[in-house]
Amino acid sequence: MGRGRSIAVALLIAVVVIVVLASCSSGGPGPAPMPKGPALPIVLGPGRALPPALLGIDGEAIIGRTVWSNPLFLNAVAALHPGAIRVFGGTPANFWDWRTGTYARSPHVPASLSALRAHIKVTLPDWARLVHAAGATPVFDLNMVTSDLGSQLAMLRAARRLGMPVSYVELGNELYMPQYTFRFRDGAEYGRVSTRWIAALRRAFPGVAVAADAYPGRDTNTGTVTAREQRWNARLLSTLRGASALSLHAYFSSRLGPHDSLVSPAADARLLRAPARRWAALVRLMSGLPAGLQVWVTEWNLFDTVAPVHGTWGQGLAVAEFGLDLLSTSRVVQSDYETLVDSAPFGAIFGSTTGLQLSPVGTADTQSFHAVRARAPATPVFGLATGGVAMKALLGALHGANVSRAIGFGRAPVGGIAFGGPNGFAAVIVNVSRRPYSLSVPALLRGLRYTEWWGRPITLVAGAGALHSGTGTTGAHFGLEPYSLLQIGGQ
Repeated sequence: MGRGRSIAVALLIAVVVIVVLASCSSGGPGPAPMPKGPALPIVLGPGRALPPALLGIDGEAIIGRTVWSNPLFLNAVAALHPGAIRVFGGTPANFWDWRTGTYARSPHVPASLSALRAHIKVTLPDWARLVHAAGATPVFDLNMVTSDLGSQLAMLRAARRLGMPVSYVELGNELYMPQYTFRFRDGAEYGRVSTRWIAALRRAFPGVAVAADAYPGRDTNTGTVTAREQRWNARLLSTLRGASALSLHAYFSSRLGPHDSLVSPAADARLLRAPARRWAALVRLMSGLPAGLQVWVTEWNLFDTVAPVHGTWGQGLAVAEFGLDLLSTSRVVQSDYETLVDSAPFGAIFGSTTGLQLSPVGTADTQSFHAVRARAPATPVFGLATGGVAMKALLGALHGANVSRAIGFGRAPVGGIAFGGPNGFAAVIVNVSRRPYSLSVPALLRGLRYTEWWGRPITLVAGAGALHSGTGTTGAHFGLEPYSLLQIGGQ
């Protein structure tokens, strides 16, 4: 970074500090909500110049023949303002035939994906149309399982001809998992193959950033970790050369049992402690990785096959919490919420009217998720799911910003982050407790449009209208609701 840019960033950070010191507020149409609950001390973290494409969404759940070219879907994705879209997604990327726009014909393709082959056709122009509509940067997840280097280079050249920049490339998806032993015996073999691919990618696309697939640790209430996974990173790093980054996936479970319910405040609290627990483990893992390698977190979300928690506002609050952590650390330079369009448990945008009918639902990973109740409400097609509400706030506040500063609130279970950029200032605050708080709003955050969403954690989110919400213009004071998410400014 040049000295002139350093000074400019420092000045912008200083302005954001001034803004946040007067902190954040909200209110509905008409008078702003009255302050209620205890006042919070505001603690500012270090300022951060934001990298491009910092926060995006994984395009993993590739559904239907017409969804991805539907103008209503394109509009719904564009309204989220994702900084990046992970092209071909995660597990599908390992088996994707970009020329046919569906899953490859190979004995290695899982039966659950082969069965979808005749029902799915998403071409490279469809992906390009989506990326352009959203104004997003593509993160290409390459097929190292059922394809080869020559075909993947041809895909990237075709994508570039369609106007998609080849700036970010990821080498496969979760290849440390035991089902991929037939392709890579261990991390060392994957590292050697990746080194050859990286060299070829850099020759074909100078300046491209390439991430190799690292084992991220696991936070789950089921499953065991194999020796192959445990040894993956050390063996990978012994042979990997030329990578820009390591990509990690950060899922977290609720640690609740099958009969626990978010009706209970104790269960709510346990679920909402999960993001901090997973983040602390991820920080420990990242601290042991080579300092010269960036970190991409290309999948993250609540992942729980035991407790009935998916699709609830509790999940949305947990997504907001973890997203704030990702945005607050300089080690992570690219991250993607899991996933773009699907049913719950993961979709940001619903792809059908049955998005909350989870039990039993098998995915490509043959996992089952459990419904909160037997009769779930219908979901609006292309409407926001619970994680979509959280991502709308995070991405909307981040849009157009180039600097951020974390906001702490002492020991209170509240977190936040402020953003600054050419278009002004914005902030996101999440309250994961059952008590209200009183915030004071600084002069530079007053007069800004805000939206606040809140509800009981057990609330099933069938579109943002399932939650209580308030919109208006910020004043000098604001009463933060229990279990709430607040966006000030931004898009």
